[in-house]
Amino acid sequence: MLDEDARVPAVLLCGGSRAARDTAVARLAEPAAEGRSIAVLRSGGMFAGPDAALGPHVVVKRAAEGCACCTGGVLFRVALHELLRKQPARLVVDLGPGAHVATLEKQMQSGSLGRALRVVGSIDLDAAPGGAGWPAELSGG
Repeated sequence: MLDEDARVPAVLLCGGSRAARDTAVARLAEPAAEGRSIAVLRSGGMFAGPDAALGPHVVVKRAAEGCACCTGGVLFRVALHELLRKQPARLVVDLGPGAHVATLEKQMQSGSLGRALRVVGSIDLDAAPGGAGWPAELSGG
């Protein structure tokens, strides 16, 4: 396993409306001090509508339709590995409504994903409106 500092810090985002998640993604995608890109993996596939403008430092990839840990498992992992190959400063995973967040978090902390990234927290916008409880490491706080 890589040193803690060598793994990409990641946060799982779920709940809220599409607009609320866009606002949260924009906040979490603020430029990294070291100038590296910020990776965003968004659920909803190609039919989810346009993404909010996040800036040239943000690389956005869409995951397949359906639950990321169930129906979209393989396609989700492929999209995630593509983003991680870019060696981003941090990763934001927008899970939409957020089915099976705990299961997905466990999957991301084991195997090859666990060696490449470290989940520093999850944000449920339905449970913590306004960003209360956000991981300080990713939100600039």
